[in-house]
Amino acid sequence: MTTPERTKIVEALPYESRIAFIAFCVERCFREARRHRAAEEQLSKLPLLGQGLDMLWSRAEHGVTPDPDRVDAVLQHVLTYETPAEDMENVIYNYDIAIVEGGRMLGKGMRALQDPEKATPRYVAGAVSGPYVSVAQIYADYQNARNAELAVEDTALQRLHDWGKKPFSRVVFEGIPEWPRGELSKRYAENRLTGSAEDDDE
Repeated sequence: MTTPERTKIVEALPYESRIAFIAFCVERCFREARRHRAAEEQLSKLPLLGQGLDMLWSRAEHGVTPDPDRVDAVLQHVLTYETPAEDMENVIYNYDIAIVEGGRMLGKGMRALQDPEKATPRYVAGAVSGPYVSVAQIYADYQNARNAELAVEDTALQRLHDWGKKPFSRVVFEGIPEWPRGELSKRYAENRLTGSAEDDDE
């Protein structure tokens, strides 16, 4: 599925389903993090991530309007997950890449909760970047990992399209199959994936 095709599908989705798709992408990042011991340990110490994700699901599925102060707290929190590098062109990751990308997408979701008009088709469709950027850096066969992960997000989006304008339920996403993980990238396995700059040993 191409970016224009994703955007076209999102155009027809109600706000709640748009929030649900962002939540799905955030959750994909956190599920990936739980596959890796160090990342899982980091995630266990970041309760605001789970709280933010719960706010997205509650808004999408039950129409619960979140506390604006809590939304802002989560947003400000995830903004600390990466910092500018000295060259001002790259960033330093303060957590595992799956958590950093999940935080980016969670920030996207918080902004959409703060202002529903931000949940434009292009903005929402862009949430796919979190999961596929994560796995493309974690696994050695980055192209297959990226494509396989995108296929999961595209399946979720197609299901939302088929669901139409009915009230959203997470049953929409049940049964989407996982893809087989392969060998870790050398950089990730050796804990050298600490920022967006190219690694000299790659």
